[in-house]
Amino acid sequence: MSATFTDASHDRYGLVTPAVQPPVVVATEGIELVCADGRRIIDAAGGAVVTNIGHGRAEIADAVATALRSIDYVVPIWATPNRLALADRLTERWLPDGFGHVFFAGGGSEATDTAVRLARTHHLSRGDERRYKVIGRVPSYHGATVTTLAIGGHMARRAGLDPLLPEWPKVPWNDADALAAAIEAAGPDTVAAFIFEPVIGASAGALVADVDYWQQVAEVCRHYGVLLIADEVMTGFGRTGRTWGHQHDPVTPDILVSAKGLGGGYVPMSMVTAADHVVEPIAAAGGNVMFFTYSGPDAMCAGALAVLDIMEREDLTANAAAAGQRMMSELRAAVGDHRCVTEVRGRGLMIGVELAGVSAAAAVDACLAQDMWVYPAGSGPAVPDSLLFAPPLSVSAAEVDEIVRRTAAALATL
Repeated sequence: MSATFTDASHDRYGLVTPAVQPPVVVATEGIELVCADGRRIIDAAGGAVVTNIGHGRAEIADAVATALRSIDYVVPIWATPNRLALADRLTERWLPDGFGHVFFAGGGSEATDTAVRLARTHHLSRGDERRYKVIGRVPSYHGATVTTLAIGGHMARRAGLDPLLPEWPKVPWNDADALAAAIEAAGPDTVAAFIFEPVIGASAGALVADVDYWQQVAEVCRHYGVLLIADEVMTGFGRTGRTWGHQHDPVTPDILVSAKGLGGGYVPMSMVTAADHVVEPIAAAGGNVMFFTYSGPDAMCAGALAVLDIMEREDLTANAAAAGQRMMSELRAAVGDHRCVTEVRGRGLMIGVELAGVSAAAAVDACLAQDMWVYPAGSGPAVPDSLLFAPPLSVSAAEVDEIVRRTAAALATL
């Protein structure tokens, strides 16, 4: 399908006219975005850390089309073949042991919002009516709903919205003693959960906490009866070189959220799952958790199943580990000593380059001048800007080398 795009077309897309008109992408192939003007841009961030199987996989489109020819909208409380098949695939092959139930939603914000409601419902079902507070970290980012903005520590994205946001306790991202102190200050019998990203993404550029931190966090939460919510919207489904980001550390969540990798950039899918001990009191009390209108449409579940087929068949989690190790090593060698770079860090194919003396926006513009997209990370004056690299998990060694080459060329212009 061809179309003509004008300045007015750009103005109409979005609530606010952008200061600079973005590229118009007309095709996606492998790790590249093909633009209307003929440019081919390397997608070194997987869009927004979404595309895990690479672009242009026709079998996903075929799976969605086949399902949509048979079933369109069915209320989420009813089952459909692909809903059941996806739940089976996840619980049998992907989820941690003891996680036997799955709730589907459209995006990461919806799923994380649901996880907060699930934690509250769990405590209510046990007769613990005072527990409702969720403690978050600074920096962090958990979504764009009122609830997820409130629990998150992305100060730039909260700016101006504070009157709308409930007051939730916050703790520094790598300080377990601060977590214990915050629970005591909030009142231990009022705290429902602690939410964390195994690798902090959009708000900080792939920050990784100390191993000792996770062991202490697990002990603190067990001591106070506080549920652990793992926000694996970015880190789940192989992104860090393991199935789940939390598996690198000695911590086991009670509730697990994931999104981007489940749909692979092809279908809007997210999920919430919980250990059986979280769900069982709710079932015993006759309760449930309210769905969204588009919680796991059958065709989207078919698309997610096709994404997981590719992940399994091509062992892309293992490739994420190997390619991530190569990219980390090469980035450190190529730009680690650059005057604008403070640190290169991360896990698997989720790698941050922390910047000094230059904004993430300026660095992204420099990368775009090299025909490469990288995700700008950072969340406020206390958190340095970073570039977040997260190419498709299917990326080859040669493509890793080219990403590194273009990164070095971009930073040399700053």
